[in-house]
Amino acid sequence: MLERGRIGFDRTISAEWLDAVAARATHGEPPEVTRKFLWEFLDGAETGSTNNSNRGKTITVLARIWLSVPKPAEALKKAALNCLASTPGEKRIAVHWAMVIGTHPFFLDVATHTGKLLKLHGYASRSQIKRHMMEVWGDRSTLERAIQHVLRSMLQWGLLRVGQQRGALVGPVQCIYTDNDLSELLVHSILVGSGNGLQLARLVNHPALFPFSIHLTTQDLATSRTFRLERQGDQSEHVELA
Repeated sequence: MLERGRIGFDRTISAEWLDAVAARATHGEPPEVTRKFLWEFLDGAETGSTNNSNRGKTITVLARIWLSVPKPAEALKKAALNCLASTPGEKRIAVHWAMVIGTHPFFLDVATHTGKLLKLHGYASRSQIKRHMMEVWGDRSTLERAIQHVLRSMLQWGLLRVGQQRGALVGPVQCIYTDNDLSELLVHSILVGSGNGLQLARLVNHPALFPFSIHLTTQDLATSRTFRLERQGDQSEHVELA
């Protein structure tokens, strides 16, 4: 199970940066070589020359997503790298989303509360999200700023939009359709990020996947080597990682 005490995702991350680091990971480049590349790549975009500078902190976030991932996310990374080769550019953000969800519990929680609010009200506000996040993460001095970085990243990726009401955020104009491989990757990330199995209906409709249109059946998951299905007493299907 992933460590949930540290916020971790505390920078606004560009989709271009995610593509750059993922491309290096796809070619099997050693993490230390990619880190050196990122120092040069982010020059001018992020300031600083130490690990505690803006540039250093951004590289730390990127590295946890695609380079030195937590042990529970190693199989997810392997599946994500396989997906990248066959995923067109406009859908590549779904692969990045899966990796962020599976490596950063803080991002997962923000996405979950955002998705719940969007489904309930049609929009979400930063104040509502912060109130829900405080219940789990506490009233930390860094909480609000970290939430802003997560939401700004989602906005930059085109998966959130600024609503008409003051302070309101709304979902994408159209959810991204994901085929079987991408859908499996996304639900895989939810199981890794949450550290628990879930009922099939809750998994494929998980609020943290609000930008995407998931298409998976019981048969799809039953024939996958990634998942294990168990029928419960109420005849619902419980899904766990194999």
